[in-house]
Order: sequence, then C-alpha cells, then structure tokens
Amino acid sequence: MKLSAAEIKEMTGCKTRALGESALYARLEAQNWFRGDRVYRTAGFDRRRNLVHFTATWAVEGGGVGHSRLGMPMKLALGCGGDLMHATVLH
Repeated sequence: MKLSAAEIKEMTGCKTRALGESALYARLEAQNWFRGDRVYRTAGFDRRRNLVHFTATWAVEGGGVGHSRLGMPMKLALGCGGDLMHATVLH
C-alpha cells in the first residue's frame, strides 16, 4: 500500500521520493484530524514503516493527562479526509 515514486511525482511534481513525501506530509499537517470526539495532530512520518503518526492528549477526570498515538499509511491518510477511524493504535 506504499505510494510508488511515480505516484508521488505525479501528485507533487517533485523530482525525488523524499521531497515528494515531504510535500505530501505538509498537506497532511494542514488538515484537521479526528477519531471519535478527539482531535489529533500529525506527529511525524516513519519512512521505513510507511506510517504517518498522529497524536492526541486530553485531561483525565481527577487529574492527569491521557495520550494516544495512531499510525496510518501515507496513501490511506491522503484519502481519508481527516477521519482516523481506520488508523492503527500505536500507543
């Protein structure tokens, strides 16, 4: 499910895979991300595993903080419209 270099070039016009992946990640950073009622932010791209990472933190009743980290392949992230329901829970 990894994007090919040709697909990346077509989508971005960039000459190298790394530049294209960076351009695509920048698009994802500008998007709003949700899973249920929680808001997530982009938290990096793991090129080896082809996973875009997303993270959320929230206040826990009685004090403290909750944290969640999700991962989704770049190709899926580009097409999901900000809905992280199909993302893998990493932490």
